[in-house]
Amino acid sequence: MYKLIPILVLLIFSPLLATSQQLYDDFEATANVGYGFINGVYERNLSNPDTTGLNTSLTCAKYTRNIAVPYDVILIEPSDFMNDLSDYLSGNKTMSMYVKTDVSVTVQITLENKTDAQPSNYPTGRHSVYLDTTSGSGEWEKLTFKFDLQPDPTVSNLNVDQMVILFNPGNYTSDVFYIDNIMGPEFKDPCEEVEPIDSIGDNFDCHRNVSFDFSNGDFTVVDNPMKSGANGSNKCGKFKKWITVEDGAFGGAVKPSFTTDIYQTSTFDLYDPNAPTEFFLIFQNENGDDLVEGKFITESTDDWNTFWMDLSTISPSETVEKFVFLLNPAEESEDSIYIDNFIFSPLQSHASRTLDYSHKVNVYPNPSRYSERITIEAKNNIRFERVTLFTHDGKKVLEVKGGKNKIYINTGNLSPGIYFLKGSTTDQQTFTHKIIK
Repeated sequence: MYKLIPILVLLIFSPLLATSQQLYDDFEATANVGYGFINGVYERNLSNPDTTGLNTSLTCAKYTRNIAVPYDVILIEPSDFMNDLSDYLSGNKTMSMYVKTDVSVTVQITLENKTDAQPSNYPTGRHSVYLDTTSGSGEWEKLTFKFDLQPDPTVSNLNVDQMVILFNPGNYTSDVFYIDNIMGPEFKDPCEEVEPIDSIGDNFDCHRNVSFDFSNGDFTVVDNPMKSGANGSNKCGKFKKWITVEDGAFGGAVKPSFTTDIYQTSTFDLYDPNAPTEFFLIFQNENGDDLVEGKFITESTDDWNTFWMDLSTISPSETVEKFVFLLNPAEESEDSIYIDNFIFSPLQSHASRTLDYSHKVNVYPNPSRYSERITIEAKNNIRFERVTLFTHDGKKVLEVKGGKNKIYINTGNLSPGIYFLKGSTTDQQTFTHKIIK
């Protein structure tokens, strides 16, 4: 259980002290951290209700506390361990965030080792606690969190990888808090030197070009539960639908927006432990008007599956600005699903999960990260006319022509990533397949 710790140490701070060190989330773009678990309702990227005061940002977050939980938490997970926290313990550095609320309450930040710190084993794994208090003025104010104590001094200053925010801990309330500009201890960003790729909407690792602004459920970034399977990503998204709603919707904005002159196909990976269930993807314009809707049935397999969606029916005059996912929308049920590799491609797909071409073409091994080549094999005496390998953003890597029923592609020189294999057969069939290197 997360507990509010009484202030035991009062520190005298110089006005020359360094303040917050690294931006975690400003709700203007994709967050620099992941969110592991949230008790209340966390609405991100909302319009700032008051841009005339301290916080002039156009967007912020809104957090409604869960009245049923006394220690209501927001778990924030940096992509790596935080740097040496000695300066935070001494008060030479501090964490901060902007808060707007009508209530005067304590706000607590606890820095933890997420592996050791479990809900029922307090104080194990809790490195340090920091406190500040809201004024309840209803206006934006900057909270600067002062060191309080170390619940578990055995946690090293170099072994902390989770921030926990608690609003009014130890009490049962449903108070509302607007939040912005969360700043925390520095950490090494493994994506810092990775070149941005616009066509990857979200792979929940280094390429995050969409924002998840709303969800009728809990949407968090988690460790890939099936990393040994067809999807070797470290992270993925997990959506758990609220039992009190039917549609199970979650989604947000496409950044940057695009037209079908640029992308004609969208693909995404799903892992559904409760399959088969219905899953929908809807793309919308700026006004929220539906441009195209795809319906998919998840498959009963213990692995990830790739789903394809044709965007070519969208008029080139329309701009794709928003997307909505729907999980089992006809049922009031507590379903959950994992999602990854939400990608846009200029390649027009000739196949989808609803069109079964597996009895004609077999591609293996896939993923091919442990092999130097992949094999594309046509069955039932069918032969290939042409097979072409593209990068995910439509650049041709290689092409093989001519009447064979089995083709080998050397992948030893390919960079790790996602590729699309397109081909045609002598019986006038076409197919598209995703390859993971």
